Amino acid sequence: MHSLRLLRRSSFTAFALLLFGFTLPVVAHHGTAVSYEQSAWATVKGTVTQFRWRNPHSALFLDITNEAGEPVNFAIELPSPILMSRSNGWTRETFKVGDTVEFRVHPSRTAAPVGECLFDCLVYVNGELLPSRLPNGETRQ
Repeated sequence: MHSLRLLRRSSFTAFALLLFGFTLPVVAHHGTAVSYEQSAWATVKGTVTQFRWRNPHSALFLDITNEAGEPVNFAIELPSPILMSRSNGWTRETFKVGDTVEFRVHPSRTAAPVGECLFDCLVYVNGELLPSRLPNGETRQ
């Protein structure tokens, strides 16, 4: 009888741990609106130093010159690879180290050198406008 209770408890514990393990990645993802000023836009122009094609959000790093004339590395938070490829037609080759890019981004609420580009961001690579998804699902060409 005691071993049957122990087996039931062990099975329940194993099931709970398994369930927790599957739900943890979903719980860990968070929204970005709290970090960026959603009602404002900033234009950032610079040279690509790194492009991370990854989930849950890709990231682009640029060398820019700030308002004081000093060089700064600026980070742009982008959508997931699947959203960028399906919605915008972007690939892991869209941004290459050394490319000159210009982005319209939502700036950081803390004035940190970061921005967000999830929807409706004007994006130029080496002077060419890239297609981008608008909030209503339409694509800007």
